[in-house]
Amino acid sequence: MAKKVKLTKEGSEKADEIIAFHGYSSVDELVENLINNEYEKIKSDDNDDNKDEQAERLSGLGYIS
Repeated sequence: MAKKVKLTKEGSEKADEIIAFHGYSSVDELVENLINNEYEKIKSDDNDDNKDEQAERLSGLGYIS
């Protein structure tokens, strides 16, 4: 299922720099890689530790008690 993503001019320029730096062949490849990386982060076994860390940060900022 292909979907289009609209980027601002600034976002497009940043994407072009990332593509050049990391050697991606296209914005599609960059986005696919970013999605896969983020998906792996949320599905990893140490996600509980990450949730605890996030809760600690939010508590320190006064968002949760």
